[in-house]
Amino acid sequence: MIGVLLATALLCVAAAGQSRQSRPISLHPENPHYFLWRGKPTILITSGEHYGALLNLDFDYVAYLDALAKDKLNSTRVFTGAYAESIGNFNITNNTLAPAANRLICPWARSGEPGYGGGGNKFDLTKWDERYFNRLRDFVAKASERGIVLEMNLFCPFYEDSMWNLSPMNAHNNINNVGDIERTNVYTLDKHGGLLPYQEAMTRKIVAELKDYDNVYYEICNEPYFGGVTMDWQRHIADVITDAQKDFSHKFLISQNIANGSQKIANPNPAISIFNFHYANPPEAVALNYDLKKVIGDNETGFRGTGDDVYRMEAWDFIVAGGGLYNNLDYSFTVQHPAGTWADLPATMPGGGGATLRRQLRLLQDFISGFDFIHMQPDNRIILSGVPGTMTARALVERGKAYAIYVRTIPLSNQFSARWTGYLTPRHSEEHTFYAQSKDRVRLWVGEQLVIDNWTDHSPTEDRGTIGLEAGRKYSIRLEYFYKGGAGVLKLAWSSASLPKEPITSAALTPPDGEGRGLKGEYFAEQRGGPKMERLLFSRTDPAIDFDWNLKSLSSSEIIQSGPTLALELPARCYRADWVDTKSGAVLKSESIKHSGGAWQAKFPDFKNDIALRVRICGE
Repeated sequence: MIGVLLATALLCVAAAGQSRQSRPISLHPENPHYFLWRGKPTILITSGEHYGALLNLDFDYVAYLDALAKDKLNSTRVFTGAYAESIGNFNITNNTLAPAANRLICPWARSGEPGYGGGGNKFDLTKWDERYFNRLRDFVAKASERGIVLEMNLFCPFYEDSMWNLSPMNAHNNINNVGDIERTNVYTLDKHGGLLPYQEAMTRKIVAELKDYDNVYYEICNEPYFGGVTMDWQRHIADVITDAQKDFSHKFLISQNIANGSQKIANPNPAISIFNFHYANPPEAVALNYDLKKVIGDNETGFRGTGDDVYRMEAWDFIVAGGGLYNNLDYSFTVQHPAGTWADLPATMPGGGGATLRRQLRLLQDFISGFDFIHMQPDNRIILSGVPGTMTARALVERGKAYAIYVRTIPLSNQFSARWTGYLTPRHSEEHTFYAQSKDRVRLWVGEQLVIDNWTDHSPTEDRGTIGLEAGRKYSIRLEYFYKGGAGVLKLAWSSASLPKEPITSAALTPPDGEGRGLKGEYFAEQRGGPKMERLLFSRTDPAIDFDWNLKSLSSSEIIQSGPTLALELPARCYRADWVDTKSGAVLKSESIKHSGGAWQAKFPDFKNDIALRVRICGE
């Protein structure tokens, strides 16, 4: 046992030594869309906690890092403590960014004066808290030992007053008479209320403290497109980071968070090496900015239910599109469950996560690391035909040698429309009132009568309409809906003199074919410009119209895909092709082919939701 402990200790010392001697993670010189770390081409893939691991004194970050390392996840993202959240923000239960009273630790030391909004004494922005920096160095060292890269996110906008009221930079929480300003002025060069010198000093201090580690890069500000953060201020902080490391033999990378979704980057700051996006599904952000020859990252997920499918598919889609970084926001990590074992996430949570998803992301890491991806690039031109209308396909390619193909059902996370049809059978002969609670557009026909018509983009609204009905008679019903994005809702209820207002249940609904209960739902992909209801994704029977599109998974994972054949343009070679299940890692189908050139017809095996195809020349 003593020998085992000694060997483990030596390994830890060696890992720490490597961290302190190696060049920091950098852009790969041959392909700067990816990283070079410890002499190896690297893609960062993780499913990490909600950024409070460092600033929350009650969080066991060692157990957390162990959980990431167990699944070969190699990245984490932390906030400094200049920003914190309060209980209930964003409907997050057990939020690691919302420390208990007096349990926030940050770069600045506590003063002797009581009155901090989060419990305990106020902060002195002229003094550093050495306990914090001891914790920071230990966190980075422990991450280094486990092969985990740390994104140090320096600042975050204050989305609501409840967050600003907890910041040490708020004048009410420090003894320095600075920060007596609105939350939207904190990250500016001219309205900061005296805070800019303290922001600069904190940035320099953290960069200095972490100069000996190789597993760190810096992000200027989380979601700077909210809360009044100016571009000039972001450029200034990037300059501060650059100047703080001007005497370092090797420089640390700087990341900038650009937008939610996607955006073409105009006038990129040359100091930035990583351009990060949030909720980048589909991964348009990669294609729009691939010519910058920098790492493009999908740095936060969420708001599409608590199920695993949507986040697994987002990860595969983004990485095979040419992305170099994927960070799922994993709410299964809490103070009570630092190893990410909380399995009963409430439906109201703004995201998911858990052990199953982390294992699936490990499969992605294994899949992509099985290629010489430094010599590959996104090239969908090799996909000639055969992609079903309900699906998308993309390819990461080294022509004539290696092909990573990813095929998935089209996500309903952006804009989609839906039409429900069937029959309605009332129990009472009297006038009925129908209620449609919706966001965004809705209209309802009962019989031939248009009962509800609010075909406008609107916030959550309840519309109503009335019609006389006869008991026991079947009436045709058609409900149409358009989802434009964000939080969506659609719920259908009715009432009459004999019927208190209640949801319309499956007992009153029949599909068009008369078989079973409920309504036939047809779901259509839509592009910007409004609904056309032309590109059918899938259809199914829905027992009732009771949807919260931001709470429930929008995937069609119950649909089994079978039969299509994918035509790929391959030069004449001998290839081995493996169809890989993204959920289990199992090879569903494998074949060796002697191809004479041109189109190769690759027949899909049966699969649910998504599948990967690995094609490499024989013998590799």
